[in-house]
Amino acid sequence: MSKPARVGVFLFNGFQEMEFWYPVLRLREVGVDVVVIGVDGADAASSVLGYPVVPDVAMADTRPGDYAVLIVPGGNVKALAESAPFKAFLRDADTARVRIAAASQATSLVPSGAALARTTDDVPAWTRSLLEEIHA
Repeated sequence: MSKPARVGVFLFNGFQEMEFWYPVLRLREVGVDVVVIGVDGADAASSVLGYPVVPDVAMADTRPGDYAVLIVPGGNVKALAESAPFKAFLRDADTARVRIAAASQATSLVPSGAALARTTDDVPAWTRSLLEEIHA
């Protein structure tokens, strides 16, 4: 049996809960190695509703090539849009041909060709399509 794909999900202050937790939990449920990547380091980040989550790894301590897929949930993405390290990480991921997926407000931050969930309602179908790609 082959090793399951590793998926990175970005965590940042102001993330949207459903767009973060749905793919994390659904992918873990089927055995995908999901790593929560803290954009601003290893400290907890709070959702738009104030719920904290602690990342598995700081973005500065990992590389885009460690993942088959990178997911950017929506939410308050203003700080992400202004983050040079985050933009460089995505640029390096795109160059390395890592699959990038983004939801709602984060769709404007990712390179063309990324898998997009335009609204939170699209996240379940979007997650299923990512699962199909991972297991293809």
